[in-house]
Amino acid sequence: MKKYLKWRNTWSLGIDAIDLHHQQIAVMFNNIVEIYLDSTKQAAETDQQSCLMHRLLVEFNEKVRKHFCDEEELMQQANYPGRIEHAREHLMLLAELKHYLKNIEDELDLINLNTLKSLKAWFISHIMNSDKKFAEHLHMQSNNTQYNMCHIPEKQRNAV
Repeated sequence: MKKYLKWRNTWSLGIDAIDLHHQQIAVMFNNIVEIYLDSTKQAAETDQQSCLMHRLLVEFNEKVRKHFCDEEELMQQANYPGRIEHAREHLMLLAELKHYLKNIEDELDLINLNTLKSLKAWFISHIMNSDKKFAEHLHMQSNNTQYNMCHIPEKQRNAV
């Protein structure tokens, strides 16, 4: 299957652990899109697909939440002046994801293509704008400072 969200090197921040998280989030997002597309090929979504979609969204939400936590911790360590506004963006996306999950759990709504397009656009825009600004700040600061990425496993810190 063609990837809906294909990673591009221009999205890299030069922060290995954060870039790895972003790549993992893109893979998870593509898995969600694949299940969605499979369900649209049938007349109705099966219970199995619905359960799988819910599980993938829960895992996606948890991965994104953990990523934001790690990123915000790094921002605090780096004394990033845009930290509060950046964290506000994170909170807004988490609230949106929580809303989607709640609607699926309550069977009020299923995920749809507009939701997926919106999440994809947000992800790319956030990396290219907010995360790039933070990365520039971190790279300027990192010449003399060592940052503690304690929540990111050692093998992931040096990966990619």
